Amino acid sequence: MEKTSLRKEFWLDGRVLFISTMFVIYTVAACLSLSLWSPVALVAGVVLFFCAEYFIHRYLLHPAAIKLMPSAIKGHDKHHDDPTNMKFLLTPNTYNVPYHGFLWIALILIWGNFYLASSMMVGFSAYHLMYEWTHFVSHRPIVPRTLLGRWMKKVHLLHHFKDPDQWYGVTHPVFDKVMHTDKLDLPKADQSKDKHASM
Repeated sequence: MEKTSLRKEFWLDGRVLFISTMFVIYTVAACLSLSLWSPVALVAGVVLFFCAEYFIHRYLLHPAAIKLMPSAIKGHDKHHDDPTNMKFLLTPNTYNVPYHGFLWIALILIWGNFYLASSMMVGFSAYHLMYEWTHFVSHRPIVPRTLLGRWMKKVHLLHHFKDPDQWYGVTHPVFDKVMHTDKLDLPKADQSKDKHASM
């Protein structure tokens, strides 16, 4: 697949289109009344997704959480069973729609300000798009441009094909380091499920 086709596969996917649409809506809403706090709220949204990424993956999508979110973990298991299948590669809109909606409402109530809550959702949705792209790249024949991107692709594939209890981070390794789920000396395992496992 050529790079142009891969980009189209990603950006024209319904799940990405939903997140992108929400990003535009949040941005328009935030810009209706900008303040000195708007950049702070935006950064807070980025930090929220930055932190949530690891803990959702580790505690809600892996076996320990099967009784809490059985349908989510089944979908994640299918992704591990068939990692290149686009159907299971991105976060489904059955989760995207409610958590974007509920989070936006919750932030409006917490901030007590529609515009600052929208600014926070701008940062959250921007990072969400980056997360989905980074995960997509991990399972496609794309070499990331940055050293961090190449490292995260490598360790995400370790998570898939050597030890699913290590390397939960997709866009960054911070919490893997903090929580000691960052082992590199893992036993050799079959990588045949994903032809893009090696870069």
